[in-house]
Amino acid sequence: MAKFLIIGPVTRDTILKSGSKCKGIGGPVYYQAGVLSALKSDVTALVTVGKDDASLLDNFPQDIKLKPVWGSKTTQFENFYPDENPNHRLQRACIPSNPIEISHMSPIDWDTFDAVLVSPLSPHDVPFETLKYIFEQEIPVYLGVQGYLRHLKGQKVVLKPLKHYKKFLTCADFLFLDEVEAGVIINDSSLSLHEISRNLSLIGPGEVIITRGDRGSIVYSRHHDVTHQIPAFPSKERVDPTGLGDSYLAAYAFRRQEVSDPHECGIFASLVSSLKLENKGAFQGNRKLIEDKRSEFISLIQ
Repeated sequence: MAKFLIIGPVTRDTILKSGSKCKGIGGPVYYQAGVLSALKSDVTALVTVGKDDASLLDNFPQDIKLKPVWGSKTTQFENFYPDENPNHRLQRACIPSNPIEISHMSPIDWDTFDAVLVSPLSPHDVPFETLKYIFEQEIPVYLGVQGYLRHLKGQKVVLKPLKHYKKFLTCADFLFLDEVEAGVIINDSSLSLHEISRNLSLIGPGEVIITRGDRGSIVYSRHHDVTHQIPAFPSKERVDPTGLGDSYLAAYAFRRQEVSDPHECGIFASLVSSLKLENKGAFQGNRKLIEDKRSEFISLIQ
């Protein structure tokens, strides 16, 4: 059984879609915990959350070992999906300063973990010094880079290029971002996704994964100098697109602990994302459902 440490903020989310409004827990760590718990992994979650929102932690699967870092307030996000395209999302946020510091990690026995998933939602959630410390523990680091690109203009979330991005990328073994973030991170939208992923990989991460919503994803492997094209598997319903990228990351990391083939890891993660899209909240499936989904797709294309 693989043992994971997942790190990042818990959020209070409001989801607006097709005239509906839903409030609840959010944050990458919540969606990642759902995937890893469903796949029977051993998971410890180091999370930031406001003292008044301790009840949010009750939404995590009971087998997750929670290590909260208490802040004065909880990060809040409003996600508005104006159409059926899960790539089209407008965000507003209220982001307090609740950084995860190196001192918060002193009780952690790093030798007990097989991998760590780091998922900031703002530039100050996981400071560079903390990320560097994590990387120095010499276990695989899966980095969701989105938070380092997000900034507030009033309450509106906007993306800006990451200053000194090269030093951040030297502290990741696996890098995850979506296609919009890929064009922003190095401030050069003229490059193809293959060129961007290859350039990013040369800085540090051995594998760069760029998700493209309903157009699938690409996985670049520096070891093989190959870009794998991963399809998006059709969902029966598009119920809740929030957390798809986070679910993909967790599923990829889970499968990557089992096999070394980046293409297979991308396929597995895409299947999990498709199943997650069919229900509200975190992933609710299991290994059998994932394999059934794979078999169903194969039968359709034969």
